[in-house]
Amino acid sequence: MDNHKIEEFAASIRFSGAVLLNDKDGNIVWEAAFGYSNRADRLPNQVGTRFGIASGCKLFTAIAICQLIEEGKLSLDSKLSECLDIPLPDFSEEITVHHLLSHSSGIPDYYDEEVMDDFEDLWKAVPMYTFRNGTDFLPLFQNEGMKFQPGERFSDS
Repeated sequence: MDNHKIEEFAASIRFSGAVLLNDKDGNIVWEAAFGYSNRADRLPNQVGTRFGIASGCKLFTAIAICQLIEEGKLSLDSKLSECLDIPLPDFSEEITVHHLLSHSSGIPDYYDEEVMDDFEDLWKAVPMYTFRNGTDFLPLFQNEGMKFQPGERFSDS
């Protein structure tokens, strides 16, 4: 494999990120990092740099859910309460996987653009660096009331 071509291409498009190539058994064949994780301070990306991709994760989540549906482990009509054993005391029992994927569940968001102006304010009480996995976000919204009834309207969350 000619890694030099990848490096040339990354340079030609000013790619900023990390590349990981595995063989069919999952063994690392090649890895490299390009560009800066913080351009202002000229901090270079590392192979282990964590990238904030925000809503970019939604596509991967939807694909994973669809794979579970294809395997018969879940359906679009599956209720949220059947899928999670996390206390959500004020969430409707009628919320389905379809509602979640189509942003029509009515559940509150940890950052609600309809009532909040500054995303940075969110992290004053609980700094972002303390969040290690998805469940760390739950306390920010799991005890909030519904924004609307499932299926009633769209709200990105």
